[in-house]
Amino acid sequence: MKKDLTFAVIGRNFVADWLIEASRAVNGIRLRGVYSRKEETGRAFADKHGADRVYTSLDALCRDPDIDFVYVASPNVCHEEQSVKLLSFGKHVLCEKPAAASVESLNRILSAAERSGTVFMEAMVPAHTPALHAIRELIPKIGPVRRAAFTFCQYSSRYDAFKNGVLENAFVPELHNGALMDIGVYCVHMAVMLFGVPQSVSGETLFLPKSIDGEGTLLLKYPDMLAELIYSKITDSVLPSQIQGERGSILIDSVSRPKKLTLALRGGERVEVDASPALPDMAYELIDFAAQIRGEKMPRFNQWTAGAVSIIDTARNKLGIKFNI
Repeated sequence: MKKDLTFAVIGRNFVADWLIEASRAVNGIRLRGVYSRKEETGRAFADKHGADRVYTSLDALCRDPDIDFVYVASPNVCHEEQSVKLLSFGKHVLCEKPAAASVESLNRILSAAERSGTVFMEAMVPAHTPALHAIRELIPKIGPVRRAAFTFCQYSSRYDAFKNGVLENAFVPELHNGALMDIGVYCVHMAVMLFGVPQSVSGETLFLPKSIDGEGTLLLKYPDMLAELIYSKITDSVLPSQIQGERGSILIDSVSRPKKLTLALRGGERVEVDASPALPDMAYELIDFAAQIRGEKMPRFNQWTAGAVSIIDTARNKLGIKFNI
């Protein structure tokens, strides 16, 4: 009988709440610890979720033999340093998106995992949920794909404060935030997961005060198609994403949490496809991550992450998105 995999979390945000709640739907995974710089905040979060250990230093977490893996949901700027250290101590790491800000950064993380024989995976929800498989099954029905438009525009809950002069973490470039890193990454991943790495990347971005990108559009050129990636933290979109082929289109309700698809064939036929997950969205990434810890090979996930990071790296350089200003 395989023992439960015990894990700890770094980060006390709503995403960590979601991951912990999703873990309760996955057999063989159990929350054990919480890392926080302050004992009182860590204890409050641990008590909220039933964890029995609190760490106020990363070293203490790294040296705990009872922790099998760590879910890293800290600010983006911390991902590389924390992941590399955890991996070097033999902890498997599930890291929130974006896993890294550059190709060099991701390579350092993956090298640390290879050296220690551990598993590293980016927590990219749509890479694991049933909708991705459903989209793949629908693509042949629309004929040769000629265009895709992946959209994620979500008015940030912190944008009003930003406009009033209050600078919160979501709008601090030094923390590796901004529209591309925070939500554009989902559009990038969808393109890579379905169509691979493009031949070229171009685009435009709108900078807000403090030199952080508030919205942007990327154009990815493939041999036989184009992909537009439209993302924003300062507007909302009511339009679905879509993949256009010569015989029809596929409409996708969300690139971050896809659940409902529509096959719209040229000529008028429309088929609604319910791809809602049977489990909480984030449970599927935990299932795939745990399978890798237990020995199953799933190289596609890190390959997709590497492709997405390469696009983001290129886009940042071309658009002038800088973190150290």
